[in-house]
Amino acid sequence: MTERRHVRKLPPDGEIITVIGAGRSGVAAARLSRNLGYRVRLMDEGIASSEAIALSREEGIEVLEGHPLAAREILSLPFVIVSPGIPPRKWADREAPLYHERVVGEMEWASFWTSVPLIAVGGTNGKSTTSALLAHLLSAAGEQVFLGGNFGAPLSEMVLMERRAGAPLHSVAVVELSSFQAETMGDFRPMVNLLLNITPDHLDRYASVENYRMAKWRAFLPMGAPDFSVLNRDPACGVFPPPGALSSRMAWFYGSRGPCPDEEGGLVLDGETLCARLSGIEGLPFLSWNLKGFSLEGMGNRQNLAAALLGAILYLHRAGKRPEDFTSVLEKAVTSFRGLPHRMEVVGEWQGIRFVNDSKATNVDATRLALEGYVGQEPVVHLILGGRDKGAPYAPLRAGISRAVKSIVALGEAREKIREELGDLVSLTLADSMEDAVELAAGQAVGGDRILLSPACSSYDMFHGYEERGRVFRSIVENWIRRREGRR
Repeated sequence: MTERRHVRKLPPDGEIITVIGAGRSGVAAARLSRNLGYRVRLMDEGIASSEAIALSREEGIEVLEGHPLAAREILSLPFVIVSPGIPPRKWADREAPLYHERVVGEMEWASFWTSVPLIAVGGTNGKSTTSALLAHLLSAAGEQVFLGGNFGAPLSEMVLMERRAGAPLHSVAVVELSSFQAETMGDFRPMVNLLLNITPDHLDRYASVENYRMAKWRAFLPMGAPDFSVLNRDPACGVFPPPGALSSRMAWFYGSRGPCPDEEGGLVLDGETLCARLSGIEGLPFLSWNLKGFSLEGMGNRQNLAAALLGAILYLHRAGKRPEDFTSVLEKAVTSFRGLPHRMEVVGEWQGIRFVNDSKATNVDATRLALEGYVGQEPVVHLILGGRDKGAPYAPLRAGISRAVKSIVALGEAREKIREELGDLVSLTLADSMEDAVELAAGQAVGGDRILLSPACSSYDMFHGYEERGRVFRSIVENWIRRREGRR
């Protein structure tokens, strides 16, 4: 954490800016750059989208389709904006410096051109839910909130919209921040920056887990004394303590089971009663909330709740408001939040059997957190696991399975590996399809049980993404319930 950040030198007026990647982020960055008066070239190895082609005609942006990306060419260009989906090996090679003063990511580029304060939300798991919940809380507190980044609209779209309006349209922007976006950052300065967890992921892009971790931490290096770095205090989540001194102020949240290691300097959410208390942050009074109306299941969502609540409080404090005036407003807003699709989403219930879609759990740690939310009661979960294996062992699931799971149904390419590593714990059945898996799991359930799709694997062996996997699960569940209701 001692590496010095680069100070970006903005390109001079009329300079040529090359944007790499013609997806939504790249297109947004190109449009913003053109609006700022730069000459813009949009480059993609593949076929550009119809929107990108329209841009070339309507806004004077040059589009280069099917253009091979070569580090020597790209690093010789005057100024480059990279889309998050383009890995550094495509534009800098593995041996070249990854962080170049003339190479910037789309989100950081957009942040240079707005006065709207930013709240960033990063982590391996839970980013989208926490971002959406944080935006929900701030909206309830009367803020005009932009929600986007890695989740939803790119920040460049917000900045372009406000430039065309001639005035800010938002009082705060909540941006989900991926490691892909963080890895090129040098001058990104959110007012509040939350880091939920770091567990092994994206090792097809990063040479090691440590490289992945440092990509996450890069977003914190430019922050200064007025800013807040907000970290998960649970040591199992891999972010506390930070790997080195941060220049920003630090606050922590804790939403896991068991006693918190600290009682001062952050926000503690009791995992059983859902009562939260904040203490020991300079300039803020002791505050407490009763959050028992929170409806989302899973331990991960309790951590997300703690993070979002603390993020909202710190923003209100930095904005010159009295957070204590918003206690009841925030409690009510927590109760009305319904979550996001495919993230511990209840998709059906029949005779007390509840079906939960956690298709977004594409790694082992996400499933571990989902199971932790059911620990403390009799085993109630019939767990559907499997998909395309991502290389991590399934052993971290053993404790949660032993304490919360009645049976497992394994499917997809990873099902044999899952059986080898977990089959000695509870009854485990292999399925050939998602429909098969639902029938097998539900056939063993009784009232009060949960059928939980939390795969711990990617979806690309059977589906085009976790969204499609979740939609298929929902459809199968709805048909399963419909058939049984028709028999009454």
